[in-house]
Amino acid sequence: MTTNISFIHDPKLVNGTTSIAGESQELVDALQKIVQHVGTLLEVHYCSLALLDASGTKLVSLAAMQADGEKQCHTGLHLNDGVASWVAEHHEALIINDVSQDSRCQQAGSMPSGSLVCVPLMEHGTFIGILTVSNQQTNAFDTKHVDALSILAEQAVLVITSIRIAERAQRRANQLEMLIDLSRSITTRLEPTALHNAILSDVCRLVTCNQVQIYRYNEQAQELSTVAQWSGEERRGAEAWSSSTNIVEHISLYDKRSIVAWAALHHHPMLLSPLQAQDEASRSSDLPLMAELAVPFVSRSKVYGVLLLKRVQPFTHEELRLARNLSSIVAAALENVELFQQVHSDHEQLRAILESSSDGMALLDADGRILEVNPAFGHLFGVEPDTLVGQECITLFDQSGEEDAQRDLKRVCKALQQEHALPYTEIDLSLQGTPRSIGLSITLVTATSQPLCLLVVRDVTAIRDVNRMRANFLSMVTHELRSPLNGINGYLDLALSGVGGELNESLREFLQRARASSEYLYALLEDLFLIARADAGQLRLNRTIVSLQEIIANAVEEQEVSAIDHGIHITVDIANDMPRLYADAGRLQQVLRNLLSNALRFTSEGEQVTISAQVETQEQQESSDADSEDLEDLENIRRVVKLQVSDTGIGIGPEYQGRIFERFYQVPNNSSGRSGGQGLGLAIVKMIVELHGGSVMVESVPGQGSTFICVLPCLLS
Repeated sequence: MTTNISFIHDPKLVNGTTSIAGESQELVDALQKIVQHVGTLLEVHYCSLALLDASGTKLVSLAAMQADGEKQCHTGLHLNDGVASWVAEHHEALIINDVSQDSRCQQAGSMPSGSLVCVPLMEHGTFIGILTVSNQQTNAFDTKHVDALSILAEQAVLVITSIRIAERAQRRANQLEMLIDLSRSITTRLEPTALHNAILSDVCRLVTCNQVQIYRYNEQAQELSTVAQWSGEERRGAEAWSSSTNIVEHISLYDKRSIVAWAALHHHPMLLSPLQAQDEASRSSDLPLMAELAVPFVSRSKVYGVLLLKRVQPFTHEELRLARNLSSIVAAALENVELFQQVHSDHEQLRAILESSSDGMALLDADGRILEVNPAFGHLFGVEPDTLVGQECITLFDQSGEEDAQRDLKRVCKALQQEHALPYTEIDLSLQGTPRSIGLSITLVTATSQPLCLLVVRDVTAIRDVNRMRANFLSMVTHELRSPLNGINGYLDLALSGVGGELNESLREFLQRARASSEYLYALLEDLFLIARADAGQLRLNRTIVSLQEIIANAVEEQEVSAIDHGIHITVDIANDMPRLYADAGRLQQVLRNLLSNALRFTSEGEQVTISAQVETQEQQESSDADSEDLEDLENIRRVVKLQVSDTGIGIGPEYQGRIFERFYQVPNNSSGRSGGQGLGLAIVKMIVELHGGSVMVESVPGQGSTFICVLPCLLS
């Protein structure tokens, strides 16, 4: 047997290895050319090149120059003794002029003869293989051969490195393309079972494994449960990827024996070799040892689950990187599924609310067209809801009628056309040939990318009819009570005038008090009558040219007896040249009467109440359409009367000031004020002032008193 054949077939060789895992045919072909080139240059009979395998424990011959007619043989050599072991350990070239005299060659088990040179292949100081040449003659090589072979070895390393880098780049490009394809496949699934099946299929395409399990994390229970699994022993085909599992495993998040729990708790993947896996869990001896890889599904610091892979061979760092990349895609997909289910649940809940709501609701686009309606909306207008979709909503309110109804309809139509919010208002419509009262509101929906409006309607015909009946009844009762009360007042006035005879001081005082009480009762009836007429829509102002001084004097006269009884002084501060007003004198006197009565009720003995009025200028809320800017500024300024009633009483807390103008509202737990009143006085004040186009407000400090301010734009030009 020749030297080269004896050396390559050393008894320490591991037969049956054809190539290094991951090495391509392109690299093998390049190495074969290098070997042929080396053999030609050095004129040797045999030349071989071997590279370390992935484990780094043995050399695998990938290329060799054989004798004529002999078949190339790829074999493996352990790095524990012999020539290869020495070169791998010392990283130096080795020249043996007579292999028969070298003990390292005599381990071949035959009688080798000749000489050889073995040069290490070094990549950045790391041993990656050997380049060997041999000759049947002894002393066939010298230092020149070694130097030449070393240079050729360096060139071989460059070729190996460049091919491996190119192959690694191509492999990663292929993996990236596969990940992109898998991302499309996974992220398009919004149903959990379909997503789990896709994950099982895609994992096995990326990483070779025997078992795959998907665990879903339950944040409330703080445990992980299996939702899908696959085993390589199961049947192949479309049905092999099944998310159904007969046995559901539950793992606590804080189970220290489980790598699944560890990966979920620390948001980091975990690898176990077969030996570690055996140490971590008790296994029966007849089961094969399995390596385990647990990768958590984490998105935005939130854990959605864990992927567990098992197989006999250990997992590589490259496979770990692929699994981590896939887990990021899966985590995003699981987040999308959760968000989709939440949105779907909210949508179904909202739809159920709309379907069951007794109020009609319609969603309108920027052009005022109906996008969606609920059944109550269609039932109110007597049409099928589906037929309203796409129709302009304004056509539902395009009706003729009375002037007041037309004015209300114009407000609604203007709000719909200009996409303005409209607070709750009531209008009269003819629906299905029947006059109905409709309460509606328009709300702008700003949570969407396009402007939308929500129109809410309700049939309030029955409520309005009841209110009108109640108002009419109250109006009738108060009207009937006013007649006898006017008779009582008339006779009291006659008695006080002395028609029935001269009165002594005591009798006159009694009659005056009776007259004051009668006036109070009359004022109460006026308040009720005003509320009744307002509810019935019949309240109108009787405007005339009036003197504010006279109105104030009459109001003070009505409350003078009550002020004297409680020791309170009423002061009037108003200029004599105050301009006349165009207003309803009776209603303004009612405003002052209610404000004075309220002030006297909450002011202590010895204090005072002040009535004042002055003319002020004020900017209008709406701008003018005048062409000239100067004229526009002039028209935006108006003269108003500022009427104030101030007291030095107990004051009103800031938490109550927003509600004191509501009907029947009285400040609770107010023990400092005198009893009396029904909570209607301030509500009537606000109603009358606003009918005059003005506004009313209050300024008050607890313990220091209150000031009610009425702004009236009623001055004559």
